[in-house]
Amino acid sequence: MGEDGVMEPTAARPDRTLIAILSIIAAIVVIALVVVFTRGGATEVDPTTPEGVVQSYSLAVVDSDYSAARDFLSTELRENCDSADLNTIQGLRMTVISSTINDDTAVVRVSMERGSGDFGGSGYVSEEVFTLVLEDRLWKIESTPWDLTLCYNQGIGE
Repeated sequence: MGEDGVMEPTAARPDRTLIAILSIIAAIVVIALVVVFTRGGATEVDPTTPEGVVQSYSLAVVDSDYSAARDFLSTELRENCDSADLNTIQGLRMTVISSTINDDTAVVRVSMERGSGDFGGSGYVSEEVFTLVLEDRLWKIESTPWDLTLCYNQGIGE
């Protein structure tokens, strides 16, 4: 109380305002973190389609799971494979541009962005091609872009 017996306002009001502002900032930070950690994940594609086979094969190569990746190759390519020396692939982002199916063959065109790291490094983007063939009602890869090649003798994507 003041000298004249009247209660003076306390400092509680600025504290409430500060708490409200900090709460809003905290909420914005949480929302931003959720957005950052949920974006950019690979969209699952039906693994029985040419696009799905390309995605599964590429993920296996990037993960260095070469035995799993070989399962997506055509029988002829697997049986006559001269193994390529693969380097670890980092910072690869791939987007399907188009997919064309003609009876028992398919061509999947992709945009491949390589080398764009988390620290803002510049990468490069190119359009690449996977070719596939239908074997026993399953799509199998006949050729890939050069940096995803498991076998030297496979045709390089055009």
